[in-house]
Amino acid sequence: MEEKKEAREERNKEKLANADWVMAEFYATWCPHCQRMHPIVEEFKKSMKEVLEVVQVDVDQEKALSDFYTIETVPTFILMRKGEQLWRQSGELTLKRLEKAVKDFVD
Repeated sequence: MEEKKEAREERNKEKLANADWVMAEFYATWCPHCQRMHPIVEEFKKSMKEVLEVVQVDVDQEKALSDFYTIETVPTFILMRKGEQLWRQSGELTLKRLEKAVKDFVD
């Protein structure tokens, strides 16, 4: 289990640092706001699959990444391009708000 967790964290770290366009969602399984966001994030993944990758980071399982990005509130969303943070927002968001964040930078 520990090995899988480390492999996932390393893979997510690599994606966040190098992917062309990526939206990171930092969440916790115990967080009611994160649970309400789950179906919205799934829909967002589908609507943006041609544009960017969505990386979901469990703050309890991937503490080093959460610390690196100074995650203090969940859920927190960070739009990145090649490791550069372009947009960041915490809390519950609508699908339209997530899509607008991407379109403001990608278009």
